[in-house]
Amino acid sequence: MKRNLFLIITLLALATSSFAQKPSAESITKRLSLGFGVFTDIWLNVPDSINPRAIHQGVDAFIHYTFPMDKKGHVTFFIGGGIGAHNFYHQSLLGVGEYNIYEKDFSNVGVNESFLYNVPRKFNGKTIDVKKSKLSITYLDIPFGFQYKASSKVHGTIGFKVGWSIDAHTKYKGSDLAGSGTDVDERSYKVRNIDNFHYGPFAVIGYKWIGASVFYQLSSVFDKDLGPQIHPLSIGLVFKPY
Repeated sequence: MKRNLFLIITLLALATSSFAQKPSAESITKRLSLGFGVFTDIWLNVPDSINPRAIHQGVDAFIHYTFPMDKKGHVTFFIGGGIGAHNFYHQSLLGVGEYNIYEKDFSNVGVNESFLYNVPRKFNGKTIDVKKSKLSITYLDIPFGFQYKASSKVHGTIGFKVGWSIDAHTKYKGSDLAGSGTDVDERSYKVRNIDNFHYGPFAVIGYKWIGASVFYQLSSVFDKDLGPQIHPLSIGLVFKPY
């Protein structure tokens, strides 16, 4: 169903763009817009037992190609490409299935289900110190939408983006969880049940080359019924110097 939704949205965007006046070769570069953004994610629906960090910094970069919708160029339709990295910082770990470690009972978790669990303060008589634990996901996106730019150079954007997960990994830095008493710095690319597809609306309001942005991911980070149904709300700044 999600793949069908992606195809429908993309085809609608391309069909809409075809109604715009085709640019001449000389104006193609003028219709290209490059930018990048910095943001923090507010992770919604995180399990109550998990204590996430207050700031979850992320970055993205994009290129838009615009089609003027009126003679003065105040209203434009755009479509393009982008890449964005989202991070979820917490003091817990990501497990899969009936992960019976530290004498905890996870029998209510499905055999193939991903879940977050807290690390005990002590294990085998040794103190466990979690210095950093995070989940990172990078998406390749197709954004499209409409922008209005006033004569005063105040601008507003309403859009939608869809994309694929091209990288997902966890990183842990802290005490060795096997109880050896040493510190470790580990990264794992074997992250199961991450939804390969994400989508959601976004909006930007700004002045000249800077703006404030918000994006809400309608799709969950994890596949349905195979992990916590967490949705990031991204709030940040967008810079479009080119």
